Amino acid sequence: MASYLEKRYPRVPQQERGERRVNELLKAAAEVIAETGYEAATMSAIAERAGACIGSLYQFFPNKLFITQSLRAHYTRAIQEMWEPLALEAKTIPLSRLVDRLVNSMIHFVESNPALLPLLDAPRSTRSPIAIRNLIREQVAQLILAKDPRMNREKAVTIAKVILQMLRALNELYAESNSKQRRVLIQEFKIALHCYLASRMASGRAERTRSSER
Repeated sequence: MASYLEKRYPRVPQQERGERRVNELLKAAAEVIAETGYEAATMSAIAERAGACIGSLYQFFPNKLFITQSLRAHYTRAIQEMWEPLALEAKTIPLSRLVDRLVNSMIHFVESNPALLPLLDAPRSTRSPIAIRNLIREQVAQLILAKDPRMNREKAVTIAKVILQMLRALNELYAESNSKQRRVLIQEFKIALHCYLASRMASGRAERTRSSER
């Protein structure tokens, strides 16, 4: 993360005070985006919300694109931390429980970070670099391999990509729905995700059985 900041921002916080200031600016950006949406959010509004002069904001973030990319990177790191305990549990808990934990934790994260849904409509240019996004993909692949250690790693990564796209689709529909519809959507996506994972793992076991019989 530090190397990412060094490449992207004119001033990288070197001390605890500077890091705290960056966190305050990101928090303000999240609040403004959550309230107004990405397009309507302005650097001036973010600086005002943070109680900072606009020059202080520009020292760390030269424009809205950079502050949004950093906010996305912050969310990625937070999701990693949220899913870390699952890496230890995935091997022992039933698949249905793993699916519940994945979906429920994602919904909790969305509700705890209201800027996340408006960012779904932000331009692709605001997305975090592929290297950062790959961290989440690799983490989900490790969960799959914990459930099926004999699975080919390349296949696990492909499955992880599909899972993350399914969760993104859930987030998009969640943003458009009322509370009653959201409850239904969550259950439907859990069913879809469970069926998908059960199918892919069963096909992997079948392939290995056929290979061993040759």
